[in-house]
Formats: sequence, structure tokens, C-alpha cells
Amino acid sequence: MDEFAGKVAVITGGASGIGLAMARRFGAAGMKLVIADLQQDALDDVIAELGAARIEAVGIRADVADRAQVQAVADQAMDAFGAIHLAVNNAGVASGGLSWELSEADWSWVLGVDLWGVIHGVGVFTPLIIESGGGHVVNIASMAGLTSPPYMAPYNVAKHGVVALSESMYLELKMAAPT
Repeated sequence: MDEFAGKVAVITGGASGIGLAMARRFGAAGMKLVIADLQQDALDDVIAELGAARIEAVGIRADVADRAQVQAVADQAMDAFGAIHLAVNNAGVASGGLSWELSEADWSWVLGVDLWGVIHGVGVFTPLIIESGGGHVVNIASMAGLTSPPYMAPYNVAKHGVVALSESMYLELKMAAPT
């Protein structure tokens, strides 16, 4: 994608951190935005900020660990703008401690957001990007997807999974592309 003006970007975890920085940059480039985040107050602030900058943006509160909520984000994007050209699976959380002492709830929370959130995003957004004429899926991992620091086992497992999914997707999309 060489032109950004008029294109549509969906960003999960878009109300803070890297997601917010991307929203600001994509909006400045003329993209229409759908921002998903679990924190309603931060989401409201971001949508107000983007609106004040004359950037077309809609916000939706969503927990990416729930596929139905990710589908609701996609539905809102399609209803608002009729297409999706860029999906950034960015939402993320972390929990730390000794891997054998972490609770199942710790593991479920981190894997639910950091891995299943990306899996849901890939499954929901990719077909819509293809139907919209193509674009990009960006799955946010971190160095923890390539290394395994101590006290971060759930995060490391999730981010390694995101890297593996992204590498598989790259090859699958390459094989599916028309020649």
C-alpha cells in the first residue's frame, strides 16, 4: 500500500502507547480510523483528540480475547467506512512471575489478549482486507517473540506464537497471491 489517504485502518489497543502513536500517524496521513480498546475513558479521549484534528475516527470498546467482540469491531469498520485496508493487532497485556507459580488466570488473561486476540484479528480482518482490494495485517509482537526472558513466561509464549502465526501467514498469503 503506497497511498494512505482515504484508506481505512483498524487498530486494537489503539487508545494508548504504540497503538495511539500509530493512530495519530495514520490519521495525519489521511487514513480513516477504527480504534478498539478495552479502556472506555482512554478511547473517548482519543476519539475526541482525533476529531479535533479533523481525522475521521470511530471508537469501539472491545476485548480482543473474545472473537465476537473483534467481529463487532470489523462490523463497525465496514458500516462506517465500507472497507478495511490495514489491521493492526496491537492490544497487549503482561503478567510476571515464576512460570510455575503463575495462576491459570494469569496464563489465560495474557494468552487471551496477546495470542488469541491476534488469532481473532487475523481470522476476522484478513478476509475483509482481501475483499477491500488488499492491504496489510500488522501483528505486534516484541523481542519476547524472539527471546525468552525470565519471569515473563505467559508473555513470551504469546509473543512467540504471534511471530509463528505471522510467519505462517506471510507464506500462505504469498502462495495465495495471483501470479
